[in-house]
Amino acid sequence: MLISGIYLPSNCGNITPQVFQTCPMPNSPDITQSHIPYFHRKMCDWAFNIPLNFQWVLVITAKNKNHLFNKIKQRLPSLEPAGWNIGMSLDTTWTTATQDVIGCIFAQGVSLPGETVNTEHVGITEGSNRGFINAPVISGRANFNNLEIGFLETNRSFTDGVLRPWSIVVAHEGLIANQLSIKADIDVYELAKHGECSPTVIRKVWHFKDCAPINISPEQKSYESSTDYPKRQAGFVYNSYSVSDMGYNP
Repeated sequence: MLISGIYLPSNCGNITPQVFQTCPMPNSPDITQSHIPYFHRKMCDWAFNIPLNFQWVLVITAKNKNHLFNKIKQRLPSLEPAGWNIGMSLDTTWTTATQDVIGCIFAQGVSLPGETVNTEHVGITEGSNRGFINAPVISGRANFNNLEIGFLETNRSFTDGVLRPWSIVVAHEGLIANQLSIKADIDVYELAKHGECSPTVIRKVWHFKDCAPINISPEQKSYESSTDYPKRQAGFVYNSYSVSDMGYNP
């Protein structure tokens, strides 16, 4: 292993790729028994490999696709001023080829929400507490943050032709559950390498249930050139989420 142009010394000599095979460690490592080779050997186990941050796929699955499409194409023009010519955008950007084969090809970035538990401190609030510290108690689980997704802008815009009218339908219809849902499930698959010449495998799945777009980012146009591809942000509200470890073990 090269560090700053030199081999890293250890109790077993210089650490090279061959050291891991020729210098086995009989006992549990500690700071006096060359723990660095042990660390690197553990990192060679698939379970402890460092994944690549850009290996992921996002899939949007409508709860009732025909009903949602009908609401966007037919119901929206009757609720909003005339001019919403969005049928072609919907039919050409939400297809099997663009949404199901390798996931949503327009999804270029996703911000996965964290988890927060609210706390407060209870105890003596008046007078002297004589040095005692008030005890923390749980005051409830925090509300979910929106699922933020960045979408690639193309000539036939998925953001303005699908997500924007979909969010307006949500505003008119509301989020109360009914038999014919206008929501969707969104799955984010995190992938991992499976050898130099083998395909990637799914290592973890985020499942967001009953999602609906509620925020479409503004867009600014200018005559300045840019080397970056145009992307638009959309925020989705959801009812629940889960994280699944796929349990892959080569």
